[in-house]
Amino acid sequence: MDKIQGRALVASPYLTDPNFLRSVVYVLRHDDEGAMGLLLNRPLELTVGSLLEQLADQPVDNTAPVFFGGPVDGPLMMLQRRTDEAGRRLIEVATDQTQILTACQAKDDQPSSGCRVFDGYSGWGPGQLDDELQSGGWLLWDIQPEQVFQDPEDLWKIAIRQIGRDILSGGIDPSKMPEDPAFN
Repeated sequence: MDKIQGRALVASPYLTDPNFLRSVVYVLRHDDEGAMGLLLNRPLELTVGSLLEQLADQPVDNTAPVFFGGPVDGPLMMLQRRTDEAGRRLIEVATDQTQILTACQAKDDQPSSGCRVFDGYSGWGPGQLDDELQSGGWLLWDIQPEQVFQDPEDLWKIAIRQIGRDILSGGIDPSKMPEDPAFN
């Protein structure tokens, strides 16, 4: 079993499940007990502010959309950008309502654009994701922390383009690769 925690699953054209059509899933956990991730490119009509106001019973000034994390019901989750002491960019996961509320409150000196809130999650039983990877349903992408917060409309296309370049670059001089491998 390859380590895929912290990487992204990108739906291949062979994946027929409508929940995951053209989706990008950030993998939070992948082990012998199964896998868990969050859909990065399914914003909902609901805003973070309105959802958190209902839960916390206090005003929250945040117009960012809540994201559909997947078809499995679960706790509200948040992905947030962090930088460690060595200057490396990291992604932190939170399920604590107080931590989510604090992170999503817009402040003049620290905007809340570095976090995303998810309702639901994507889950797989033991071996299920491995089988889907083997059958070609998913492509693996070494997503960078800043790409987790990319415009959700463009994320799948960016992932497919990057994966295509990575595959092609193994046997082609990168200086000779076109910007879009489809136009060669």
